[in-house]
Amino acid sequence: MRYVYLLHLLLLTSLSSFAITPDDDKPRATVRGSILTADSQPAEYVTVVLTDSRSGKKRYGMLTDPRGQFTIKVPAGMYTLTATVVGYENKAIEVEAEAGQTIQVPAIILNETAKQLQEVVVSTQRVGAYTEKISEIGTRMPGRLRDVPQSIQVIGRQILQDRQVQTVGEAVKSMVGINAFSSTQYSDYVLRGFRSTPGNFAYNGIRGDFYAFDQAALTYNIERIEAVKGPASVLFSAGNPGGVINHVTKRAQAAPRYEVQATVGSFDQYRFMGDATGAVTKSQKLLYRLVVGYEKTGQLDRNQTIRNVFLAPQLQYNFSDRTSLNYELNYARDRRTMGFQRGVPALSTGEGKWQLDRYPRNFSMIDPNAYSHVSSLSNQLIFTHRFNDRVKLTTLARSFINPKYEQFDVSPGNFNIGAVNDSITFDHRYFDQINNRQYQLSTFVSAEVQTGPLRHSIIVGADANSSGRTYNYASLSSRRLSLYNLDFSWASYQWTPATIAAAEYQSRVDEQTNLFGAYVQDQLSIGERWKVLLGGRFELHRYRSTTDDIVGDTAVGSDKLRASRFIPRIGVVYQPNQRTSLYGSYTEGFQPQYGSNLAAGGPFPPEGSRQIEVGMKNDWLAGRLTTSIAAYYIKKTDVLTPDPSDPEGIRLLQTDAVYSKGIEVSAQGNLNDNISLIANYAYNEARTPGDAGFDFNAAGWFPNAPNHNVNLWATYRLTQGALAGLKFGAGFNHLSKRATFVPGFEIPGYTTVDASVSYERKGFNVNLGLFNLTDETYYYGVYGPANLWPGNPRSFRLTVGKVF
Repeated sequence: MRYVYLLHLLLLTSLSSFAITPDDDKPRATVRGSILTADSQPAEYVTVVLTDSRSGKKRYGMLTDPRGQFTIKVPAGMYTLTATVVGYENKAIEVEAEAGQTIQVPAIILNETAKQLQEVVVSTQRVGAYTEKISEIGTRMPGRLRDVPQSIQVIGRQILQDRQVQTVGEAVKSMVGINAFSSTQYSDYVLRGFRSTPGNFAYNGIRGDFYAFDQAALTYNIERIEAVKGPASVLFSAGNPGGVINHVTKRAQAAPRYEVQATVGSFDQYRFMGDATGAVTKSQKLLYRLVVGYEKTGQLDRNQTIRNVFLAPQLQYNFSDRTSLNYELNYARDRRTMGFQRGVPALSTGEGKWQLDRYPRNFSMIDPNAYSHVSSLSNQLIFTHRFNDRVKLTTLARSFINPKYEQFDVSPGNFNIGAVNDSITFDHRYFDQINNRQYQLSTFVSAEVQTGPLRHSIIVGADANSSGRTYNYASLSSRRLSLYNLDFSWASYQWTPATIAAAEYQSRVDEQTNLFGAYVQDQLSIGERWKVLLGGRFELHRYRSTTDDIVGDTAVGSDKLRASRFIPRIGVVYQPNQRTSLYGSYTEGFQPQYGSNLAAGGPFPPEGSRQIEVGMKNDWLAGRLTTSIAAYYIKKTDVLTPDPSDPEGIRLLQTDAVYSKGIEVSAQGNLNDNISLIANYAYNEARTPGDAGFDFNAAGWFPNAPNHNVNLWATYRLTQGALAGLKFGAGFNHLSKRATFVPGFEIPGYTTVDASVSYERKGFNVNLGLFNLTDETYYYGVYGPANLWPGNPRSFRLTVGKVF
């Protein structure tokens, strides 16, 4: 049967650019409609066929477009309309086509089959299991990525499964132009040379955080991971100009599906995941999904242990085929020995030289008695209503809080100073976020409008965000310790008035940020070959902070910010044929200057950013393989740097001499039914005259921004015979040398090799992942001589799962 499905998919591909039209002279009627999935998303590439009800012979049809829509002209008469696509239940309705009339068919909802494409995936990879062609990330409307004049990459479910991706940081290994900045356990990345922390993340298209900076973002409930390269402030508000990483969560489905997974691996890892979805009611109006996860694991650092629990219940109510409401709760609890883990130090050998491998990779500077307790809770509502097939309203509301965020540890005191005489200074620290909260609302209307020869895809929307936190911080005491005799017995883990009063430094900080943004965007289609994207956003920011002495309960400092900015976006796409897109774009972004404003001579205008990008996107092998190439130049403006005329080094001034430029090349998809691959190469140059922003970068190359970033992953799957379902995977990652926060201190480049062997049949799957096969010694991330994060040595994971 699966070979029949394969033939069916090949036929669908051949039909993708035209519709079957009437071949007689009878009076015509027009039949229009849309196809949606159970979660109210447009269903592309669905075969819609109108069959003459009397003769059963004459058939007219087409494939739905990226909006899930179809328009078919037929002779007048009675027809049976069928909608079919592999992996979904077929739907059929009766349609009466009257001559000269346009018949609007009610939206058709398709439900996934319970088998979830198990047999089809084995033989075909579903024409692009590694290729994701449709996304809303670039324009907030479902559309082909080839129509968007900006570099966008999507890492879908199949790649995440094949590479056993358990954190977003591991998914970065399959992305172009993105690499880690620091620890494997931090949400801390580099995009196009610029550091991007959780403020540059989005969840289901709405900007915001879930995991803290010092936590790896877990993938228990992630369907796919999307990355927009370059400034994305027009749609996603303020952020660094490298780009935005969007996490798309799994959605409730009508067809029942149950999955369990268990993983064992190196460093005493034990991990479990369960996923269930289906309909609560017989009418299939109320759907549910429940994802649970648990992990207990060690780390390369021999004193670090981690336990996390994850829970994500979800309900979706489909009021009609046009209106739905989805509610999703995410809860995570993380317990570990140390939150802000600091890696290993380098040893100073004098005259600015360092020995990187003085201490073993599993060397620990962690006090086993330290602790980090973090709990996160988010609630998200997504409401959608289609007024008709052309106009849709979407509203996203999200709240986030940390019910608990407390850390007590001992940490290296200054990341610029490595070990001297095999000793280093440690600080005993306390950090407690009492009230970390964020409330977000985003609403927009999308519309498809025709004006003469122009087709418009218009978005009009507004965002509001209110966030803040109150936290206590104290540096209780510090000592210089021998790294060969790390005695932490002097560190007491009691947060009492006496310890506060005796602290070397202590403070309570209260921060509040409010923003409001409004934007408009129009994607114009001029004929079949030209597309023009025009957009703009206006945003207001308000920020304040106060710092109090905890013991004296007196104010010791304050800061505030009022900023506004208009950000434009323009892009052009030329498509000489159905396979090729040539594009050019100009985008702007901004980032408010938080902190150090008043004391340093501010307040200062926000940092600005401008990007020029040109590129080409191509589809090959009947759409199974997609390639892209992009060249870009990014310039940051109004960046804070030290004022050389200030002898005290406090005052700041602004400069425009910060830039990043480079080229990115990517290939992603299936070469045939057996071979899938994703290959990326990025060249980047990012320099600064000395950035006194959050990271206090020294003049020169940006920290952790390699000139060369190359990765490849390929799989070969057997599709016939007794071993059908057996898959072999292999790939490598290469980063060239990187600068750090400390001038002259660099870490060498590296290449690691991974492999996997997996087997899947009738819902059962087993996957053995082998990592760093050559046991390369390398550094995943680095701050300076005191903080190098070694990459894992040769290691493994074995995952066993079952889909019911």
